[in-house]
Amino acid sequence: MAHRRRLLVAVPLLALGISASAAELKRWKGKPAAPPIALLGIDGAPVSLQQFLGKVVLVNFWATWCEPCITEMPSMQQLRDRLAAEGFEVLAVNYQEGPARISTFMQKMNLSFPVVRDTDGSVARQWGARVFPASYLIDRSGHIRYAISGDADWTSASLVSTIRTLLAAQPSR
Repeated sequence: MAHRRRLLVAVPLLALGISASAAELKRWKGKPAAPPIALLGIDGAPVSLQQFLGKVVLVNFWATWCEPCITEMPSMQQLRDRLAAEGFEVLAVNYQEGPARISTFMQKMNLSFPVVRDTDGSVARQWGARVFPASYLIDRSGHIRYAISGDADWTSASLVSTIRTLLAAQPSR
């Protein structure tokens, strides 16, 4: 519960300084290999980031109570719909909520990308996701290339251009 309180405090800070227009995609300067994600989806089936190797993946940490998360979800779905055929996927990592709540939210928002449940918050901590939403762009080789804190319009020309550049690159070995 202590982690949830810290994140709840952080989310209102987004309203003070980071908005959809101010959130900025930044080149990743940490360790290049993406930390593992091996969690259960809302249907109870196991989902792993490893199964998306060879695709460009937007990993998004979020919660249904997070207003900026709700704001950006439709643009994430639009981006996925637009680029899925080119090898793009969204993997949404929900922070400590139950499958019924997540499923209701997904249906209400008409979202179809994969969602996994970080039931104890350990994956969010491992990725360093301290403010929601927190998003990471993973290249076809499984390396983090960019990160963004705060909500974004994932259909903006600059973000789509960056993702298309990653889609055009060959996986490194």
